[in-house]
Amino acid sequence: MKTWISYLAATAFGLAATLVFGESSFFQQATYTVTAVLVQLGGFILIPLVFFSFSAGIASLRKDGKGCTFARTTVFWSVFSTLLLVLSAAAVFRFLPLPFPASSSAGTDPGTFSSVGLQSFSTFLGHLTIVNPFYTLVKADDFLLPVIIIAFFLGWFLKPNVEIIRPAYVVMNSFSETFFRLARAWAQCGAIFLFFISSHWLISVAKEGTVFVMLPFLMILGLGVLLALFVILPLLLAIFSLFSVNPYRILYRMLAPALAGMFTGSIFFTTPATMSLARQNLSVQKRVSGTAIPIYTLIGRGGSALVSTLATLTMIYAATGSVPEDMILLTIALASALFSFVSPLYVGFEVFFITTLTLNFLKIDLYGAHMSMVALMPILNGVGILIDTYVASFGAAYTCSRMGVLVKTPHRDIV
Repeated sequence: MKTWISYLAATAFGLAATLVFGESSFFQQATYTVTAVLVQLGGFILIPLVFFSFSAGIASLRKDGKGCTFARTTVFWSVFSTLLLVLSAAAVFRFLPLPFPASSSAGTDPGTFSSVGLQSFSTFLGHLTIVNPFYTLVKADDFLLPVIIIAFFLGWFLKPNVEIIRPAYVVMNSFSETFFRLARAWAQCGAIFLFFISSHWLISVAKEGTVFVMLPFLMILGLGVLLALFVILPLLLAIFSLFSVNPYRILYRMLAPALAGMFTGSIFFTTPATMSLARQNLSVQKRVSGTAIPIYTLIGRGGSALVSTLATLTMIYAATGSVPEDMILLTIALASALFSFVSPLYVGFEVFFITTLTLNFLKIDLYGAHMSMVALMPILNGVGILIDTYVASFGAAYTCSRMGVLVKTPHRDIV
């Protein structure tokens, strides 16, 4: 069965199980335990997968002289997709201003998060302080940048241009292929995992109860998601690839990792499946899938920026009762886009992190009202990761199209 079908079926079974057994404490505990283990297991697979595939991919790109095209298209797609997504979010709010379901917290001291920017910068520097690279690989449990840096330098000098280097390149490429097989098995078994994960997500949302009073915000959020997935990203890919890629084929072929990302809210869990299925279902070369998609987990966070922009604007509207001026809308959108590039520092809370930094940077005091986002993180961060997964998939296809190595995969051959 194709993954996009099996993942949808798993989601439906998860919904049915939640409706029947949702009140059972045993079922709640079981789904929580299984979900926690699986999310951690995703990182267990991702770290070695990125290390070997990124090293082999960089070496292969250098061997064929495709490194400049790869770097240019990756950065280009990341910047433009992020900017267009946040601007589309601001436009949606401009024409459909609806309030965020923030609880009344006037007078609450938000000082706990006032230094989040400084703390994040310190954390960022700490991650880049590489003394022992192998120790860094062991400790890289929530941030891919150290792994990518080490793999980049290793791959750079692994270019098989002399005879003595070729055996090392072959070994690294073999390890890369091994972990891609593991990632493919992970993706194919993901439907079973998604049953427990979606059940846990639905139970969490139902127990919170806020979802039943946030229908106006869900309306504007859904509109933003539809605009991003069916208009902005497809149009951008079509134009950048000179209409050589069918973007709507990507939407259903990469539905499996997108759903996994939505229900876990973890880019670490869904990236192994994204890398594997991009190669299998989109015919993205292994060297591109193994390098571009890990990079997009760091700088391709337009989806999280879009959700953060909508959340920030709707919270301001709920607090003031008036729609901000167009220049303020633009400023908030651009600030969200800027801070999305450092949001991977807080895996699982990217949307909250971007919003907090944006409010602090622009000196907008909502008296702690943004703390209401914490209860809604399963929805907010899940939607952000869903779009981020498609940003990475579209970006990898765009890079291959510009490199002239993208071929069409028949439907019967997709996983």
